[in-house]
Amino acid sequence: MILSFCSGFAAMLATVATVTLAADYCPRRTEGFSFAVMMSLINLATGSGDIVGSYLFDHLFHQKLTPLILVSAAFTAFAFVLVPLLRLGDKRQGEPADAMPGGGARVVRGVVE
Repeated sequence: MILSFCSGFAAMLATVATVTLAADYCPRRTEGFSFAVMMSLINLATGSGDIVGSYLFDHLFHQKLTPLILVSAAFTAFAFVLVPLLRLGDKRQGEPADAMPGGGARVVRGVVE
């Protein structure tokens, strides 16, 4: 029961962080579409991961769990390598991405474009 709670808490923490990051960086007035695409990709990745993991466990690793855990850890480490590619810069949480210096926003007659 405690393991299930910790797993759910960690999953929700990651989901909230991902949704917040996506909301801050998606173009204006496309928040709903961006959220729908992101959730579709998450659902696709979850289902695909279940299928690939099951196949690896049964056929490649001959029902041994340790190699599957190592593959999972390797993909998680690879995701950490990709984090610098996000180019988060000095943006603070909740601040729109176009408010950053050099963020591409122009002010014309008092209106931010």
